Amino acid sequence: MARLEQLIEQIGKDREVRRNLIEIRQNISDESLRRRFLQQLGGDYSLLVSLLEHEDPKVRRNAALILGMTEDDSVLPALMSAWEKEETLYVREDYLKAVSGLDYREYLPRLEERIHRLSEVLEASEKAAESEQSGAELCTEVSESEREEEAAGETAENPLWDNNRHLLAELARLRQMTERYEKHGHHRFIKMNPAPELLLRTNVLHADVTAKQINSGIVHVMRGGVHIKGGNLQELMKVRTWTECLFPIPGARPIPGDEKMIASRLRDLKIWNYLNFLHEESGQPFRYRIELKNSSVPAQKRGEYIRRIASRLDALEKGKMRNSNSDYEVELRLIERRDQTLVPMLKLFTLPDTRFAYRKETTAQSTAASTAALAAALAAPYLKEGAQVLDPFCGVGTLLIERYLLCPADPVYGVDRYAEAIEKARVNSETIQDTRHAPIHYVNKDFFDFTHAYPFDEIITHLPDPQEAEAEAFCEQFLTKAATLLKDSAVLAVLTDVPAALKKAAAGAGGYAICDEFLLNERAGTTELILRYDR
Repeated sequence: MARLEQLIEQIGKDREVRRNLIEIRQNISDESLRRRFLQQLGGDYSLLVSLLEHEDPKVRRNAALILGMTEDDSVLPALMSAWEKEETLYVREDYLKAVSGLDYREYLPRLEERIHRLSEVLEASEKAAESEQSGAELCTEVSESEREEEAAGETAENPLWDNNRHLLAELARLRQMTERYEKHGHHRFIKMNPAPELLLRTNVLHADVTAKQINSGIVHVMRGGVHIKGGNLQELMKVRTWTECLFPIPGARPIPGDEKMIASRLRDLKIWNYLNFLHEESGQPFRYRIELKNSSVPAQKRGEYIRRIASRLDALEKGKMRNSNSDYEVELRLIERRDQTLVPMLKLFTLPDTRFAYRKETTAQSTAASTAALAAALAAPYLKEGAQVLDPFCGVGTLLIERYLLCPADPVYGVDRYAEAIEKARVNSETIQDTRHAPIHYVNKDFFDFTHAYPFDEIITHLPDPQEAEAEAFCEQFLTKAATLLKDSAVLAVLTDVPAALKKAAAGAGGYAICDEFLLNERAGTTELILRYDR
């Protein structure tokens, strides 16, 4: 605390003001230090307010941000007045950042007026650029101090957008702030049957499993997906083996990866019009996020890269589409091709997907729901209705539940040594058991200590991942124990990352025969083995 007092004293004496402000900001990011800092100020922010008139724009910026961190609405008039007078563009967004944590409702008309003005300026700039005229005169107010800041390297890690980048950032912040006090309407997807052109992404190696379950539309199988024209979405939403549904944008062609061109090309695709076609008219803007699937932009720069694209797109769409960090309805997916161009597609959260609604609880080790559904579908020819089923390493129950939903079974047992996983499995099973006669029984016990009064027809499980050196011994132990719990001619559907070890153990155990083998993940080596056990 003494250090904060020294910093304030130094600022009051006009000594190293910028450096001291930065140190204060760093210190009061700690909540306890912030409380003590505010107690010391005692509600007197006059020193910080006076710095909003300082000649150094970085001093003004840091003073504003500290005032915002006070969370005291009494500083609002000073911040808003300074924002409106500020001529250095890169500082303006920081004033708004400071204000955004306060109750600024009474200033909404001013914010909306600025949105309107910025939209006009940026639209004029875009038109000038499209006609190959220089739009540089629109941003001649960029100060010498701003140019010095960029030359000093503060923003050198970020590729330059264009001369309007600061206006775009300010506009994006303004829209976020006005949205805070707006009631968000929700759009309702209506084009269920016939459905628009779409792509169901699937397991890379088993797209055909999904395709075989589709009975409407023109279906084309490709690596990692199924392309469908004229399908029935009500039918497709019952198919459990796809991972996500993407919608190509009509007329879209690959977009050059040049950052300055992406937003303009996206605007030209009239995405808003297509979204309106897919949804019931509501008069509300579409809230969206951008997901970039590419390797050309380094991971550490991707967030800023996306933010700049979204800011420009927001400006071009004039509020009809709004970038949102949360409560978004649309994901605008940009997928990089080998030539580094980008294919734009849409993922719609307005399309209800209740296929895995039961999966309320998970752990880091949980099998993905669509993977579990695929494993059950691949094993389907070997399963039988009314079977007595056991999952000896059930986790939160995903694989066992998918087997249960595919084909009725009774009784069904899940065993796991971890009590937390068993409790989560019980929660996940509650919903599905409302519509089925047979419950799923969960037992918190180590499989190797588990016993049962009668043998099982099936084991379906995802084996824990053993250490490489212990893989073969573990697989032998698993099969030896399984043999004590299985009927004659029982079936085992086993997912494992060590298929070679399991096959070797099966060959040496006696009674086991491998009926089928399905590679699910090339990189991890995850494989589903179908085994038959005969006593």
